Amino acid sequence: MSPSLSQSPFLSRSIWLVSAVLVARLIYAWIVPVNPAGDEAYYWDWGRQLDYGYYSKPPFIAWLYAFVDWIGQGSLFGIRATAAVLGTASVLLLYFLTASLFDPKTGWIAVVLGLIAPANSVLSFFLTIDAPLVFTWTTALWMLWRYLSGKGGAGTLIVLLFALGIGHLSKQMMMIFPVLTVVYLALNEDTRHHLKRPALLLTLLGSYLFLAPPLIWNAQNDWITFQHTGHHFEVEEADGSVLIERIGGFLSFFGSQFGVLSPVTAFLAYSLCIPGLFIIRKAAAPIRFCLTFSAIPLAGLLVLAMRQELQPNWPAVFYMTAISLTAGWYTGRVTLFKFPLISWRKLLPVTISIGLFLVLYFYAGPMFFEAIGKPGHTADPERRLMSHDLVADEVEMIRREQPDADTLFLAVIGHRDLISHLAFGLPDQPRVYGWHGQDKILSQYDLWPNPEDDGFAGKNGLIVHWGATAALPAKVANAFTSVKKLEEFTVPFGYDVERTYTVFRGENLKFWPENGSK
Repeated sequence: MSPSLSQSPFLSRSIWLVSAVLVARLIYAWIVPVNPAGDEAYYWDWGRQLDYGYYSKPPFIAWLYAFVDWIGQGSLFGIRATAAVLGTASVLLLYFLTASLFDPKTGWIAVVLGLIAPANSVLSFFLTIDAPLVFTWTTALWMLWRYLSGKGGAGTLIVLLFALGIGHLSKQMMMIFPVLTVVYLALNEDTRHHLKRPALLLTLLGSYLFLAPPLIWNAQNDWITFQHTGHHFEVEEADGSVLIERIGGFLSFFGSQFGVLSPVTAFLAYSLCIPGLFIIRKAAAPIRFCLTFSAIPLAGLLVLAMRQELQPNWPAVFYMTAISLTAGWYTGRVTLFKFPLISWRKLLPVTISIGLFLVLYFYAGPMFFEAIGKPGHTADPERRLMSHDLVADEVEMIRREQPDADTLFLAVIGHRDLISHLAFGLPDQPRVYGWHGQDKILSQYDLWPNPEDDGFAGKNGLIVHWGATAALPAKVANAFTSVKKLEEFTVPFGYDVERTYTVFRGENLKFWPENGSK
């Protein structure tokens, strides 16, 4: 870090603000206990069975959960605290990146814009693959710029290598980072000489070696992660007009991004990025750097959104340099076109106010709906986290009524979320098995050993069926000597929403049925 950056009052401001936000988020996570999200419970279960690869994602999230579970002793707070640290620290990294690209004041504005982005609040609350990805992506951006600007040497490249490598192991999106780096270097004569520097090229290419473990695992498991990832790019058949449906999908995705960044920040970011594509080769190096890692991939996603449905979180990492670019516009360091109007820079307080309102809504919204007697309302930000503990409590009461409660194995017929939530929510956090009846692999549970593999042949089991039913599917029922329906219960899931579950007892497991036709 250069002396000017380390001695800047804007750095002190950024550290104090980020630290205060982190403390507030940790306190919130401690005093407002909620259930883990479906993906969180799912990845937590991955962390209990460490491997080199998994069904849908690279293995780092499982390794991270194993560490968090060890440190936090299986607590939800440990999960929330880790998300808070990674998500909030990413904003401080954004300061260093932006200050290096432009100046400390611009870095400070980037910190403010980053913290008022609703996506950062979500990122700092839910521990999913996006938390380590954004952290490592932002680290890699900063290290890359330091090296290219001549302020970093071998140590910088080592940090870059590990940031890229861990990012590759976190989410497949990191794989395009080295590609975008080459694009940036090739765009202008001033940077093309870096393409001849073996150290940088070896760092970029060498980062892909971190993918060796999941590649070996996939080779042993029919390349299942590749099959799953490929499904994300399949186009579903339209029921009506293809054009209308594609336009609707595009508008839905594009509109969601105004909630991800906050409306004004998103408007400014796209107003700078899209026109910036046409002058990218002539732009100054810092602006060109931001456009390469934001405008180019964002434009690609917008085109892709015309073809298929995209998840709102897909562009997350591209917004880091988009925020830097927007902060540079606010401080006058970025001037691309006559639009946005320069006079609009005075509206920064409005931008902050709107973003801050959305952030406060994310945290205070659940308490507001609780206060008015409508918890879990469709507008409640945490409605999807409700009542999973109540389901676990009901299952535990039924389980404890059985004479052999401590030796019963547990299985679920239904979605993987119910499997993982029961595994996390039951007091002893037992292994929970799953069966869905479809003739394909739907989750990691289909790849792990089943009850028969784990030595439960001849033992009794408790089977939880998602939904009300009089009997188990024949394929499951025939796996036991006898099956008895124990109880059916209903749990409220949010405002005016209920879910029913049916619990069966199976005597003497003969075999565990394969998924397929019922």
